[in-house]
Amino acid sequence: MSLLTQKNNKKVWALGLASVATSILFSFLGAPFLRAFSVSARSTVFWFVGIVFVASLYLLGTAENQLSQAAVYVGAIWMTLGTYAELEKRGISWKKTGTLALLAGIIFAWIGYTLVSKNQSVPNTTLIQIVEPIQQSIKQAFPESKIDTAMLVGYLPGMFVASLFGALALGFLLESRVSKMFQIQREKVATGLRGLEFRLPDLFIWVSLFALLFAVIDFDQKLLKVVSINLLIFAGVAFFFQGLAVVEFTMRFLRFGPLGRVMTYVLILFQLAPFIVLVGLVDYWADFRRLMRKKAKGPA
Repeated sequence: MSLLTQKNNKKVWALGLASVATSILFSFLGAPFLRAFSVSARSTVFWFVGIVFVASLYLLGTAENQLSQAAVYVGAIWMTLGTYAELEKRGISWKKTGTLALLAGIIFAWIGYTLVSKNQSVPNTTLIQIVEPIQQSIKQAFPESKIDTAMLVGYLPGMFVASLFGALALGFLLESRVSKMFQIQREKVATGLRGLEFRLPDLFIWVSLFALLFAVIDFDQKLLKVVSINLLIFAGVAFFFQGLAVVEFTMRFLRFGPLGRVMTYVLILFQLAPFIVLVGLVDYWADFRRLMRKKAKGPA
């Protein structure tokens, strides 16, 4: 083994350890490290580290520390990003790859949740433990809110799939920065998604609009309303990242400096998130990036 290969392997293993650490400490916010690890390491290394990590969390889990639930969630993210990387390497288009990767994460979570639930003495205890912190946060932000635990359990599928999608999107946005941090290079895949070009399919837009219609108008169909709200939760996150791609493209087009970029993202994080969702939705019709490219070329 050459000295160069040894150094590169050490960097990849260091990235793997960073992926484990950030997944434990920051949940899905560790996705950029995991994404960089999935495309830099050999498949056997990536899956070996993931299996050992998730299995250890699961086996150490008790009713008190809730590590088993964490193992299911982190494992689903690991499965989603890993599946995407595997399919991406095989030249499959990013739209098909993204759909199959999300499906793999959902299936893993369903199997994991079934295993964890069997170890609970009270049925549905696992779901209640998951949504209680969310309910408390909502109550603190909106004291007059009437959202209860049972209602949140019904919206959990949408929140979960949205978090998997968010992990994928966050991984794409920050993967290059993580790779530079660890001084790791990897080959670009021709069919891979470029973050700045992210754009939701036309069908997704119309499904989201119909979901909004069924969620707002009372058709006296409780199941239809719950399904619609779950779709809207997922759509909101998806539109947010499309809007974020537009904002990032705009900042590069206008050549924002480091300070301007930091201030913009701080505003987005604390105040402008709903506006970014709206930008992502309107971009379907306006196509802001095409307009900026057209402006850059000047009059024909």
